[in-house]
Amino acid sequence: MTSHETDDAIDDGTTDSDDGRDRHATSRTATNVDSSTPSADNLKQNQNPSLSLSRRQTIRASGVLGALGLGGVVGGLEFGTGVGAAQTPDTTQCGRPDDVVHLQYDDYDRWDDIYRLSNGDPASLALVADPTASGERALQLRVQEGDHWGASTHYDFEDGLFELTGRVQFGLDTGWEMTGRYPANCRLWNCAMALGEGSAGGGMPDGTNGWSNRLYITNQGSDPDGPFYLLSHTYHLDQNQDHDFVMDGEPYALGQPEIVPGNWYEFEYYVCVNTVTDGEANPDGIVRYWLDDDLVYEREDLRFTTDHADNIIDSNGPAGHYGGQYTAPQNLYAYYDDHSMALNGTFEFGSC
Repeated sequence: MTSHETDDAIDDGTTDSDDGRDRHATSRTATNVDSSTPSADNLKQNQNPSLSLSRRQTIRASGVLGALGLGGVVGGLEFGTGVGAAQTPDTTQCGRPDDVVHLQYDDYDRWDDIYRLSNGDPASLALVADPTASGERALQLRVQEGDHWGASTHYDFEDGLFELTGRVQFGLDTGWEMTGRYPANCRLWNCAMALGEGSAGGGMPDGTNGWSNRLYITNQGSDPDGPFYLLSHTYHLDQNQDHDFVMDGEPYALGQPEIVPGNWYEFEYYVCVNTVTDGEANPDGIVRYWLDDDLVYEREDLRFTTDHADNIIDSNGPAGHYGGQYTAPQNLYAYYDDHSMALNGTFEFGSC
């Protein structure tokens, strides 16, 4: 894909600026419609499209959900002193998610009817007709040459979640290059965020003030024009800006998937908060990544929170931030389609 909708508008590469520290803040100021978008060469399809549901439709965990083949193994969840959200061997419940939500971009005229913007340029986001992974529209995100942002967006959970499984199809434009800095990293997705000053911008999580896990693309070990690799970046109690390359020989990596510009990929992520005992965070919080159905990253030793009332999962969503103390070498375009979420669960689950 070589053309797009155009609006001119550490250093390990993962330091970024403040990300929506006010959990109640909103910023919905742009109108983005794809009617004038130039045609582009389609990204190659690497997997089957996700199930499409109606506009922001929520399917309750019921016989209807089971009939559609949705769900996931969660673990029995009881929350209180000494018990938390992380899955344990003595789990007794079936783990059916509370809800499954599918965001069908075809049903929206504006990107800000779907996501909230906390940082970046509203003009960097647009719903476009080409390329798409399925249906008639995808979300385009631009990181502008000479800038860090992009945008950071959020699909918010009003009451917070103890665990979240998300699935999205994403692709990089065929012209995506990461030149002039090695290594260079660019954020692509907010997997799970507890919003607060400890979630981003160099803040220090203290168990009550936010935390996060985000997916990045990196040129570590690659050529400037790719293929590129994945990076998991986490703000947690034991280290802010903790980053794990999803590459052979790296801790927690279970593979080294290549990201080739011009291809679509299905990214699935699971984040589960840690348990808390007598006010202390236990090291059992979980982050897992799958790419095209292959488990590629797994970490089960994280301490995110000491506060299950107010410091759990607030949001997830598309993001684009380049650097670091360096900026994008050119306009860079990422594309997203078929964003689904299993709330307090996963997409497959056992019988109850």
